[in-house]
Amino acid sequence: MRTRFLAVCLLPLLLATATACTTSNDGKGVASVDGSTSPSATPSLSRVDQLLKYSQCMREHGVPMGDPQVDGDGVREGRMEPGFDKTKADTADAACKQYRPPQERGPQSALKEELARGFARCMREHGVEKFPDPNPNGPTRVGQSVGEDPQYPEARKTCDAQTDKAFASSRPSS
Repeated sequence: MRTRFLAVCLLPLLLATATACTTSNDGKGVASVDGSTSPSATPSLSRVDQLLKYSQCMREHGVPMGDPQVDGDGVREGRMEPGFDKTKADTADAACKQYRPPQERGPQSALKEELARGFARCMREHGVEKFPDPNPNGPTRVGQSVGEDPQYPEARKTCDAQTDKAFASSRPSS
């Protein structure tokens, strides 16, 4: 009888406590030791989750950016729409940098850098003469004039397929 009484009386209290602990206000701030409420990516988040938060933040700052793409073990950062204003993208990047995971290092990083150089060469070979070389310290931002090049959509489709094929062939077969 006493156990049943405790369960009946304490259950609403436990449910209220659990609800209070799991309810968030607007989700915009995260408490921290120093009293700030700036959200930041944590090492406990996967690379995909960090890149997803980064893409969402970029969109919140007006940058038309897609979500990251997962291909097997690889994760590709979301891409901005071609021709978006580089200055606005850089401003949004500065506001969202706490979500961006650190650059990958090691064999995968070297492969990705080589694929990015190949992509840039491919874009130029397919008529987008002003396509920039990859930035070794972060994403390559394509300026508005490059994105508005009439050759851009077809060249990108061709070069994306070429890069995807090169990436797939670089994986060990199982």
